[in-house]
Amino acid sequence: MTTKPRLLTGDRPTGRLHLGHYVGSLANRVRLQHQYESFFIIADLHTLTTKPEPQFIKEIPTYIREIVLDYLAVGIDPAVSTIFVQSAVPETYQLNLLFEMLVSVPRLERMPTLKDMARDANIDSMPFGLLGYPVLQAVDILLPRAQVVPVGRDNQSHVELAREMARRFNNLYGEVFPEPEPIIGDVPLLVGTDGQNKMSKSIGNAIYLSDDAETVTKKVMGMYTDPKRLRASDPGTVEGNPVFLYHDAFNPSYAEVDELKERYRLGKVGDVEVKEKLARAINVFLEPFREKRAYYLAHPNIPRDVLANGIRRMQAKAQETMKLVREKTGLSYSLDLFTDEVDIFGNEE
Repeated sequence: MTTKPRLLTGDRPTGRLHLGHYVGSLANRVRLQHQYESFFIIADLHTLTTKPEPQFIKEIPTYIREIVLDYLAVGIDPAVSTIFVQSAVPETYQLNLLFEMLVSVPRLERMPTLKDMARDANIDSMPFGLLGYPVLQAVDILLPRAQVVPVGRDNQSHVELAREMARRFNNLYGEVFPEPEPIIGDVPLLVGTDGQNKMSKSIGNAIYLSDDAETVTKKVMGMYTDPKRLRASDPGTVEGNPVFLYHDAFNPSYAEVDELKERYRLGKVGDVEVKEKLARAINVFLEPFREKRAYYLAHPNIPRDVLANGIRRMQAKAQETMKLVREKTGLSYSLDLFTDEVDIFGNEE
């Protein structure tokens, strides 16, 4: 029996998942879970790097619940995939401490994403935890000994650091970790409903996978469109127009989309009709997710068991890894100090 290569990816529990997450990663995960032994991490410890305040920590359990429901609703299959919570695996902290000793501050300061994260979180000076964010990500990847990590090009540097950490450990202590390979995708960035920024929970320009039909329609009808078009009879611009970008992504009727584009360019259709048809298309797209979500909400023991089983599965993998780590490093001595085999006080019979 051929063993599938192991994959790890996941999300921080900072809010509900939205259409941007779906086109950028979730749809790909649903496909990849059948090609790889897939581990999906809900990385709650990472939220502390930018939001360590108590009011944000109190929100984490709610968002963990929402993410599990979203995963199951879009088609993540717990029969072939492992969904787990980062902080529920004690070995995460242990390996993180060891890895911190194997990387320099200047190396971390060269990570291109950290300054952007600090800026987005309105942090003036870099906290130690945020500086170590890529180290903790390396732990996430290497603790289950993942061989592949799906990332966008902007996060490729994080996988490269994990590869460096694996090499450094293996060269210093002995082989334990694979050097994970990135699965680089041209991850599509879905512009938000404001038409100005990518879809984001923090900006408030998102359509969530869990939004009901009325909410979706309201958001679509308020979407940004061609600002130069003052009336329906004015020729409009289709290229880069968020409403048509969404039509291309979520409307399965190519004929309808092409017809709307042609009429829009000629000034023969109003924004209201274009948006109404888009709202209908998105609601049709989301309806199967809503039905599955409603089922799991009505049967809460199912998602609860999925998460509990995933945590247990990941804990077992982490324990295997840390056993190897302690043996290779020699740190297993602490487990044997009070046994007959090891006597550091030199007592002789």
